[in-house]
Amino acid sequence: MLVTGDLVYKLPWGAEVIDLLRTLPHQAVIGNAELYLTLWGTSLWPGARWDLPLAREVVAWERARLGSERLAWLAALPEHAALSARRLEDLLVVHGVPGNPFLPFLPRPGEDRSPWVQTDTRAAELLGAVDADVVVAGHTHTVMFRRVPSRAPHGTLIVNPGSLSYGRGKDAVVGRATYALLDWSAATGWQATLREVYYHPEPLHAALLALRGDYPVAAYIANRLRPYGAAPVPEQRLDFIRFRWGDAPAWWEQRDALPAWRMLRE
Repeated sequence: MLVTGDLVYKLPWGAEVIDLLRTLPHQAVIGNAELYLTLWGTSLWPGARWDLPLAREVVAWERARLGSERLAWLAALPEHAALSARRLEDLLVVHGVPGNPFLPFLPRPGEDRSPWVQTDTRAAELLGAVDADVVVAGHTHTVMFRRVPSRAPHGTLIVNPGSLSYGRGKDAVVGRATYALLDWSAATGWQATLREVYYHPEPLHAALLALRGDYPVAAYIANRLRPYGAAPVPEQRLDFIRFRWGDAPAWWEQRDALPAWRMLRE
């Protein structure tokens, strides 16, 4: 089981997610959400760029609930995972794009109603030297299957399996969890198939409403995950867009040389 990050931060049950995941055979990679929590209180926190008042409340709330041991586990997650079938690293798992969990792969212009799109040239630029047949990515919480020109013989298939809970995009449905099933054979190479699981959203919505007054963005998330026919409730809005698709911190490319980064990761 491969998990592309964002285990925490937006929904208030990060501790339960981590505890369940750690009972199962899996490989997870670190995402920008994990970095928001684990960089807090270190010299690496980007200061004003991330200091939205409500975002600080969410980070502080969740850090207190996760505790030091879970936070250390999150901080040590690898930046990528690779699987080999026919050749070295022909399937690569990342959160955003290779080398940067803060940037996304996006649909081609005209393929989605979203205003955020990406040309083949830009997608190939974000792949860089990667020659994997398949790159599995997350970050946008939006299902996407897209083949991009690359150093791989037939280009690289970008697979975003979507989200188990907080989906986005034109096809997002409350009460639908999506994931990708990956198969390999000598005849076909890697194949990816989207799978869907539907669940009743009412208990999730009710649990979020019950946390109003405790979890700082409970009402905001409840409104976006409300079942059909449920009325919205007054909310305090958090600007997730500024967080989710922004550039990496200024020190990101030099991170492995920074003592504070090495200490966090170890």
